[in-house]
Amino acid sequence: MKKPVLILLSIFLVSNIFIAQAQADELLNVQKGIDKNKADQSQTQVDLEQIKKDIAALTGPLYSTEAEVNEANDKVAKVRKDLKKVETDLAEKKETLSYITDVRNQQIKFLYMNPQKPTMELFFTSRDFSGFAANAIYQKKVVGESEDLIKLVNEEIAIVENTKSAIAALKKDLEKVAAEIQTRFAAIQSQFYSSINQENSLSQNLVQIEANLKNLTQKQKTLITKKLAASKRKQTIGDQVPPSTPLPNPGFSPAYAFASYGYPHRVGMNQYGAYGRAKAGQGYGTILRAYYSNVAIGKYSVPGKVSVAGVGKISFEEKYLFGISEMPRSWPMEALKAQAVAARTYALNWMKSNPGKAICTTQACQVYNPLNANCSGTYNSRWCSAVRATKGIVITQGGSPITAWYASTAGGYTLSSQEVWGGYRSYVLAKRDYKGSWPKGAYDKSSPWFHKAWGNSRCGGAYYPWLTSAQVTDLFNAALLSQKSSGYNKYLSPTDGCLGAKGWSASKVRGKLVSLGVKDVGNLSNVLIGFDGKGHTSSITLVSSKYPSGKTFSGNFFRSIYHLRSPGTLSFTSNLFDVVVR
Repeated sequence: MKKPVLILLSIFLVSNIFIAQAQADELLNVQKGIDKNKADQSQTQVDLEQIKKDIAALTGPLYSTEAEVNEANDKVAKVRKDLKKVETDLAEKKETLSYITDVRNQQIKFLYMNPQKPTMELFFTSRDFSGFAANAIYQKKVVGESEDLIKLVNEEIAIVENTKSAIAALKKDLEKVAAEIQTRFAAIQSQFYSSINQENSLSQNLVQIEANLKNLTQKQKTLITKKLAASKRKQTIGDQVPPSTPLPNPGFSPAYAFASYGYPHRVGMNQYGAYGRAKAGQGYGTILRAYYSNVAIGKYSVPGKVSVAGVGKISFEEKYLFGISEMPRSWPMEALKAQAVAARTYALNWMKSNPGKAICTTQACQVYNPLNANCSGTYNSRWCSAVRATKGIVITQGGSPITAWYASTAGGYTLSSQEVWGGYRSYVLAKRDYKGSWPKGAYDKSSPWFHKAWGNSRCGGAYYPWLTSAQVTDLFNAALLSQKSSGYNKYLSPTDGCLGAKGWSASKVRGKLVSLGVKDVGNLSNVLIGFDGKGHTSSITLVSSKYPSGKTFSGNFFRSIYHLRSPGTLSFTSNLFDVVVR
């Protein structure tokens, strides 16, 4: 019996030694894995710190040009790539961590199954001294290293989880920065389109003024441009009813305020006119045909998606058109339908004219507000209903969507694109926009911009367009001097110097007229306005002590003098104007 027992004991001892050795080797491998992970983790932290710096650097600049934005987007792409690499490295670390976590769990199980036993118990459970020694060494080694291992692995898990959280936070920060950069890019694009749009409008106005006033200096051209630009803030209404700004009390009498009819370009659909027509019972088709000539209105193939600046590719009908914010959503449904068709048509024409580009979200294209695209609430749902009711309906000519221009207010008369911008379109012609008599019967008479004096006659302060009798007299004296010789125009800048150019005083202008043998105005008694019945002020006549029968100037000539000589930021927004006297 002794021999088999010895054999079994030998096998048991050898097995214990092998088990102890295998366990020790496994622990050694785990330790190596942890050491490697720690080294990798150190490099990961260095990478993450650099990424933090890169993201911080991206949040600083304002990116005022398209080139700067493109460079910033390239940097964002690089940081995304760096973050992706860190994520990949972390995934490899997690594979190693999975292995050492399994070993840790085995050690926890070992400690649970084999709590430290008293020395005597170990001796009695080991058949001889050799077994006792092996078990003691094994227990000491495994138990001690298992406890250290569990602690190390738990620390490693915490580090990896923290790194994972850090990467998630950095990704969130990066995407926020990327979105801000994209928004800035959209703004730059919109500013570009807006500036081009405004520049074209201002240039056309300036060309007309220069045609009437020769020999203007560059300072004077700049001054006139500033005056014109001061009123070019909003071309369409927007999704809220704009407030009305009543004329303030002048504080003296007689007081004169020159007021324009319509704002700003009077081409295409008159939005307040659409409102008035809808209130009068007209359907959207009738409304659209009142503003667009020689067109077809019907179903047209529209794209599924549209690229929107700062937003990306979205559904054309349901997301983009739902977010168009060009008309108050409380307005009559037929007016909203007319706006929906015009907006759809304008967008299709824009996309065709600008292939591959994202449509801007300001009035330079069409105002788009993603917050309004959800159709929630009665207010937004009314607009969405108008879009759905006209789904796919487009204004076309010759089978193609027209440039469906629209503006807030026409002042009772629309104008042709040829007159305003110099580009003839047979579908946007000059039209009367009233029923019965003008201005009483104008469809857009409820607009706060239907008849408005624009600008401030002072260098600063609150809205105040009033002029004294002496200031109006000076305007007419300047007109007389300019008519005598255009060489004097360079001296006819405003006397206040608010916008940079300062001209002769009123007394000097009057003195020059006398020296040239031209009667000055004298005491002004009346100002008479003539209209051509086609949407223009044809003449303006002063009646005074020295011109009792009146002295008449063309409407365009006086409009030019007004932009050159009037004080402050006073301007006309259209060539249809008159004077309010109090």
